[in-house]
Parts: sequence; structure tokens; C-alpha cells
Amino acid sequence: MLIAGTVMGLLVTASTYAQQMGSPLDFVNSQLAEQMKNQVRAMSDPDLVKARAQLQRKYYEALIEAGFSKEEAMKIIIATAQGDAN
Repeated sequence: MLIAGTVMGLLVTASTYAQQMGSPLDFVNSQLAEQMKNQVRAMSDPDLVKARAQLQRKYYEALIEAGFSKEEAMKIIIATAQGDAN
């Protein structure tokens, strides 16, 4: 009887703790949301935006130098940018 009471007490304590903490999925979702907010803030930094634009321009020019037409180079740049968004 003492063991059953102890087990019941532990179950009640564990249940109360789980309700206070929320589900593990809620924790993961909140951490992911915070990470995404930080990523958007970082990617919105004007210096980073400018550096990325310069990199894209250099990549475009390198594709043309490598023998791609301007249209082909632009399609590659667009495909690359779409891949980065996914």
C-alpha cells in the first residue's frame, strides 16, 4: 500500500510538472520561432544585404566569364536564390 501511494504521488508530481513545462513540442516550437526571428534580424542588417548583393553580382559576372550567356547566368542566379529561400 505504501508503494502504491508513493507511485501515485510521483505520477501526480510528474503530471503537474509536465503541465507547467508544456509539451516538448511547444518548447521546440518556441525555440525554432526565436531562432527564425534572430535569423531574419541578422539577414536584414544593411551591411549583410549589401554584401550578399555584391556576392550575387560577382557570381553573375563569373558565370558570364565562364561562357554562359547573360540570360543563362541570370537564370542560374534566380535558381540559386530560389534554392536559398527553401
